[in-house]
Amino acid sequence: MRRRLLLALVLVATVALFSFMVPNFWQPYNLYQVIQNGVTIALVALAESIVILSGGGAIDLSVGSILGLAGMILGVLNIEHGVPIGIAIAGAFAGGALLGAVNGVLVSVIRIPPLIATLATFYAYAAIALQITHTRPLPDATQPDLPTSFPAVLITIGNGNVQDVPGFGWVPKIAGQGIPFQVGFVYVPLALILAFVLVKTVAGRYLYGVGTNALAARFSAIDVWGVRFWAYVSAGFICGLAAVVQTGLSASATPDVGASMNLAAITIAVLGGVSIVGGEGDVLGILLASLIVIFLYNGLGLALGAAAGIWQPFSLGVLLIGSALLNESLRRRFSLRS
Repeated sequence: MRRRLLLALVLVATVALFSFMVPNFWQPYNLYQVIQNGVTIALVALAESIVILSGGGAIDLSVGSILGLAGMILGVLNIEHGVPIGIAIAGAFAGGALLGAVNGVLVSVIRIPPLIATLATFYAYAAIALQITHTRPLPDATQPDLPTSFPAVLITIGNGNVQDVPGFGWVPKIAGQGIPFQVGFVYVPLALILAFVLVKTVAGRYLYGVGTNALAARFSAIDVWGVRFWAYVSAGFICGLAAVVQTGLSASATPDVGASMNLAAITIAVLGGVSIVGGEGDVLGILLASLIVIFLYNGLGLALGAAAGIWQPFSLGVLLIGSALLNESLRRRFSLRS
């Protein structure tokens, strides 16, 4: 509870600081854009958090590459092969889950350390995504015989509002701005489902149990490696979902779109209270940390302009180190009290 309160205070302080520093920061349109564009990284952070929760040094450095490759799968299926958009979206989900399963096999079956395994797949998935269309995005303006845009339903997922969906016109707007589709129909439902699974189901208890004490979990007849395998599969599936949102948002399947998301996802997870050794963390903390990071990025971008490209990653590094130190301090204090 104290961790969540601290995160809430940091979020308020971040918004207040940039509202004072940047004249247009508090404009409803800017806030709408921040939330709309931030859903993708917030989804990837949820994926990363599931893996870290499983403990044993588990981490996934390939989440950004999975997003990029899953998006290219969607683009190739729909744009190059004419597959209906619903099936192409399902292909992105399945592709993400399959790529996560490869990570799971490397870590849980072959027993390669997670850092090494996912670093390898980070490069491998990124290379495949680039080679699928020879580094070109889809739709590709250089190929006039191919469709020039994705179907409207996909664009709606990334750029529509909840109020645009039939039957939801009654939902009130906030400061004249609609609620982004991916917030109301993607992130919020997923976050609620994940929170329920972690707290109220056997699968969630197994995940926390394995992350907290793998040896004790084995003595309790829990398949430790199986739990970690499915953590990677779940993370891959969520990255596939994030790929659909990002492709709809940009109206383009871009192979390197997730290249810079790994650091942000890990930072959000650790800042949100997910212990780097596993077994500790919750969805509310991850949500608050996601908001802090996306508002920080936006504020720095508006305040610094072109120089923001340098200071945004720097700020993530500072947040990551500070969060890890705070988590370790809290863990030691709790251990001493116990």
